[in-house]
Amino acid sequence: MRLPKQIYIYFFSYFFTAGLSFFTVSLLTHHLTTNDYGIINLYSSFITLLMPFITGGVMYPISIEYYKKAPEDFKLFFSNAQVITIISLLLFTLLAIILQQPLKQFLHVPVLWVCILPYTVWGSMVNESTMLMCRVKNKAWGFAFFSISKNVIEILLTIGLVIGLSWAWQGRLVAAVASLTILCFVSIHLFFRWRLVANTIDWQQVKHIAWISVPFIFERLTIFVLSSSDRYFIDKLASKGTGEVGLYSVGAQIATIITLAILSMNSAYQPHVFKNLAVGNKERVKKSTLMYVGGAGLLVVALFLATPLIFKLFIGNGFADARVYAYYLSGGYFMWAIYNAFLPYLLFHGKNRLILYLSVAGMIVSVSSNFYLVPHYGAYGAALTSIMTYTVMAFLSIFFSWKYFK
Repeated sequence: MRLPKQIYIYFFSYFFTAGLSFFTVSLLTHHLTTNDYGIINLYSSFITLLMPFITGGVMYPISIEYYKKAPEDFKLFFSNAQVITIISLLLFTLLAIILQQPLKQFLHVPVLWVCILPYTVWGSMVNESTMLMCRVKNKAWGFAFFSISKNVIEILLTIGLVIGLSWAWQGRLVAAVASLTILCFVSIHLFFRWRLVANTIDWQQVKHIAWISVPFIFERLTIFVLSSSDRYFIDKLASKGTGEVGLYSVGAQIATIITLAILSMNSAYQPHVFKNLAVGNKERVKKSTLMYVGGAGLLVVALFLATPLIFKLFIGNGFADARVYAYYLSGGYFMWAIYNAFLPYLLFHGKNRLILYLSVAGMIVSVSSNFYLVPHYGAYGAALTSIMTYTVMAFLSIFFSWKYFK
């Protein structure tokens, strides 16, 4: 069966914004030092860390309740969910002001950037809420326009501030904050236009939303530990520090091509597995799983072959040493693809507790391995940790789902 038109639009938006992101990386590697790029990634990784706490995990409940509630009831639910995020914004802004000196040293940025960190996270959440509502309302073109517009504005500002005014890493961060602020005004306008803003607050419902959203905070923390925490281990434990974070992050950006492809395959693969398991078509599911793993393997081989050309044509000479990290991390993401190949079997059979155990195991392996390997091997240790972590998660997912696969 052919994919619906909306899926094609989402794919177009996804890969177009990925292309814009890659263009930005290429641009920055020609105009920033490795230390500058390291600071940018330390700051953006901290945003990833704060995101679960400031959003309060409300995004998943919002997406689910849209299909369950009448429009007026959902409007109240949506507004009360936003109350949680605003309270979190105020609380973490206060904490940022109180802890400004240690955070300043930890992130290598002036106090001003520490104080606006919570606002940056909240603004990102508001824009994510708009794209979420576009998806649940089947406004695929609205989603594409909003997503692409944010990236275009951010790139144009980055060119003006980093290249035109030579603001270095601060120019990149100013561009990011300015673009999300512009889109925040658009988002708030759309919330009123879509009749999502209620005039009253139901504090009992606010408490209920906060309670049901707690598990999703831990789910988002897992993403931070597996994908972003290694930057801080490199910065604090490796001998070359922030500059090595910059090199490692560029290598990770190249390897992200694999993750984008895997996420795109998941959009079709997981529904296909669920549908065929539901009707008992086990042989077709097995074949699809093997094809999924084989396709991921071919993607990794293709990226390995293309990486030298990518660095030659698009990446600045000062970041040439990042190529080795692209190889390591691409190998790690292949193991992540195997994990994703078998995860739908556990999802279909409702093995949520096993999935939680997999996440916890991944976090334990990641943190403990980084503690040991990074002081001895620097960023190479972080790259090896990535391979080890995803390998453990892949084998555990195979072990837990093997009886369903057979």
